[in-house]
Amino acid sequence: MKRKNLALSAVLACTALGVGIAGARDFKSAAPMDQLSEFVGNGVCTGSVMAMGKTPSHASTGKYHSEKTLDGHWIVIHYDEDSGAGVAKPYHVIQYISYDPTKQRFVSVAFDNSSPGYSVGSGTGWKQGDAFTLDETQVMGGKPVVFRDTFTRSGSNVSTHIGTMRDEHGKWVKTDEEDCKPL
Repeated sequence: MKRKNLALSAVLACTALGVGIAGARDFKSAAPMDQLSEFVGNGVCTGSVMAMGKTPSHASTGKYHSEKTLDGHWIVIHYDEDSGAGVAKPYHVIQYISYDPTKQRFVSVAFDNSSPGYSVGSGTGWKQGDAFTLDETQVMGGKPVVFRDTFTRSGSNVSTHIGTMRDEHGKWVKTDEEDCKPL
């Protein structure tokens, strides 16, 4: 769904190398990828974006479309914020999530329209039943910044997303929060 300051390109090649060419094709069990089925579909999200840098806080609405891709080894999530009052530049993000069987972790790469950067990260899957967390790192201003995407589910659908980032003191600070409903 969404998080500020992500972007595009050669990362897929780098991620494929990180997962390992053989590992990317050697899915011995479909079970880990089955955990991503809650992400697949279309929906609408409403929430708020906190003030960050030049972006003032504002109410947010947007749509997402998610599907399996690359022979079912990845899911891709497209999130597009709607334009409106207080939204000078609607936010758009594309996030890929898969499973690395060698590291036994989910991997993520995300790109957005707010900067030339990108983020890569990982997570262990649904924890305590209903929370899926990805910790991701992006270089901003020459320094690594750690973001966390936490998705929760209700039934078989993702129902909320909360984005946070570590501040200069190591404290998690909320960047955005959305409630999502499938279409």
